[in-house]
Amino acid sequence: MQLRYPIDLTIEEYNEQKAWEHAELDHCPFHPEGGCDLARHGTYPRKFPEYCLVPRWYCPSAHKTISLLPDFLASRFPGTLDEIEQAVNTAGSCKSQEEAAFVLRPEISLPSGFAG
Repeated sequence: MQLRYPIDLTIEEYNEQKAWEHAELDHCPFHPEGGCDLARHGTYPRKFPEYCLVPRWYCPSAHKTISLLPDFLASRFPGTLDEIEQAVNTAGSCKSQEEAAFVLRPEISLPSGFAG
């Protein structure tokens, strides 16, 4: 399970300050009343757009991990929220999906037999 880690830092500041070390999870989302022995469970890396560590906890009663995803990262997508928002805005301003694909990913081209 991923929960929001409300933090007002850029990815660079997050890494410089090692902010994952200061993250706290006040209670288990599966057992808000407590008693489940929620414990810190290390970190896992996010490698894109820049390497950073995401803190996580383990609930032994639910047999699940809980991660605190910093505000600048997108859940279930690589990259930052800003990058995704820019891509959505760019795609929305294009006249077609083909134009949006060309603008957003100019390094990718169609095979020569498919060019129009």
